[in-house]
Amino acid sequence: MPTRNFSQNYFQLFDIPAQFEIDATLLGQRYRQLQQELHPDRFAAAAAHEQRLAVQYSAFVNEAYATLRAPLKRALYLLELGGMTQEEIARQQLDGGFLIEQMELREKLESLHDLVDPDTVLEHLVAEISGDIKVHQAEFETAYQASELPAAASACVKMQYLEKLLQEAEQIESELMER
Repeated sequence: MPTRNFSQNYFQLFDIPAQFEIDATLLGQRYRQLQQELHPDRFAAAAAHEQRLAVQYSAFVNEAYATLRAPLKRALYLLELGGMTQEEIARQQLDGGFLIEQMELREKLESLHDLVDPDTVLEHLVAEISGDIKVHQAEFETAYQASELPAAASACVKMQYLEKLLQEAEQIESELMER
């Protein structure tokens, strides 16, 4: 069994650099390797406490993988490793232009149900939101690498807003498909 070090951070667990841009293929390979090492069949004859530890460590590995695999979760985790609390991240001031843009995008999403052919508009909105997310991911990466945590946190909060909008767009898309 791999060393069960619950105190190592997720990047250390998968032996990858603690940075925003990661090698997703390598992360997946290391995850599968750990999962094989932690498979329940390997502990069928082990003592009950060893079985429990294997289950707990497997849950730790799963949580780490889910966090590092998702860009927004990874960004939040990096900020946490940098010493920022969730409250500090949430208190970041957003510029008025960004907030107005969010309101406009939300209004467009809400008006989709009233359109005769909302699919094309929705497709463009999803592309716009996805593009904006990529822009803020790049902003996060640049700020984080420069150790400008408040700027990185601001980019992260913008990513959160946009991810929520994207989820709403996907929900509307599901509703439209049911028509």
